[in-house]
Amino acid sequence: MRSIRGATFCLCLLAGCFAGARPAAAGVLSAGNCRLDDQPAATLLFPYFRVDLDNPAGATTLLSIGNSFSAAAQARVVLWTDWGVPTLAFDVYLTGFDVQTVNVRDLFQGRLPHTGAEVSPTGPFSRDTDVAQGCEDPTAGTLSPLDVDLLGAAHTGKPLPLSDPPVCAADAGDGLAVGYVTVDVVNRCTPPAVGTPRNTPADPLYFSAGGRGLASDANVLWGDSIELDPGRAFAASENAVHVVADPTFFRPGDYTFYGRFVGFDTRDDRAPLSGLFQARILSGGQFNGSSELVVWRDTREAAPAPRPCGTVPRWLPLGEAQIAFFDEEENPLSIGTTDAFPRAVQKVAVGGAELPTDAPFGWAMLDLWHANLTHAQAWVGVRMSAGGYWVGHRAVRADDLCEFGP
Repeated sequence: MRSIRGATFCLCLLAGCFAGARPAAAGVLSAGNCRLDDQPAATLLFPYFRVDLDNPAGATTLLSIGNSFSAAAQARVVLWTDWGVPTLAFDVYLTGFDVQTVNVRDLFQGRLPHTGAEVSPTGPFSRDTDVAQGCEDPTAGTLSPLDVDLLGAAHTGKPLPLSDPPVCAADAGDGLAVGYVTVDVVNRCTPPAVGTPRNTPADPLYFSAGGRGLASDANVLWGDSIELDPGRAFAASENAVHVVADPTFFRPGDYTFYGRFVGFDTRDDRAPLSGLFQARILSGGQFNGSSELVVWRDTREAAPAPRPCGTVPRWLPLGEAQIAFFDEEENPLSIGTTDAFPRAVQKVAVGGAELPTDAPFGWAMLDLWHANLTHAQAWVGVRMSAGGYWVGHRAVRADDLCEFGP
């Protein structure tokens, strides 16, 4: 069980509550400064991307990164695999009220955005050459062929080039490069990096209390993503997850968004996400394409890195605390824990082997603490198809982790 808005949340059948429900916890959605909303933030999370590396006209993902204020800002973009391993980091310079769009396919082809105070379009609002200092390197917008090979291999579960013995950074997939993206406001420019945690949130030197490290606490970013797959006649757009920084709210030991990388000492200052979600499911009638859930999860791995191929990280699979479905007559079906969402990010079809349910309409309750009941944040998006058209939206957050320690 857990406490939701002051009431006990318990899924009960005639025989009693579902097995695996967690102990009561202070899960009320918090007001105040530990908040998540579509508002200017210090960090953006794009929970899922995929790119068909074999088909130039195939699946890809577009990311938009905006600056909501008149002063210029610098943002650090980091790609992560489905094992939560950082693979590529680069900077995007934003003039006042600027917006930059990144086609993730371009990154896997070695083309990075070439931005900076001297190369970005000159508009009526602020350009700051101090913020952009060192960002006008003419070679900064191009990756080497070796880096391109490493990036593609890392996100498709193949051995990384030149690794001996061979190491891998993701599950072997179906040829699609998958992962997620974080974007942080930063205080200065740093060079692009491939295959290293340096100058990413996984770098212990990335954060310093009060936003005085490489990462800044300025809540200025906003963004959205568009996932495209022409072969499936699929397109779905969704706002980025906006993660607010507040250096006054958190105390050492609180659970924060990047807490796993800073020993939960809260110097990242970022509000945590949720662990419990409610997702509408439509899978019948006009909704002939069923429903898919896009799920991002916190692995709680403090030092993510590639592993010898053929092995997996110690935390994989993550498992779940509980998954249950309700039809529109309130009939519940608990499927317990099926390892439906074992990795840091995945897209899973409802009604398949991982999420078995025969109910055509209803909703899913997803308790995404780890299977051992270790509390952990997550994010859930829903994709649904009707008559060849796709729509996407977020699941409903039913709690937060603002009152939890590490």
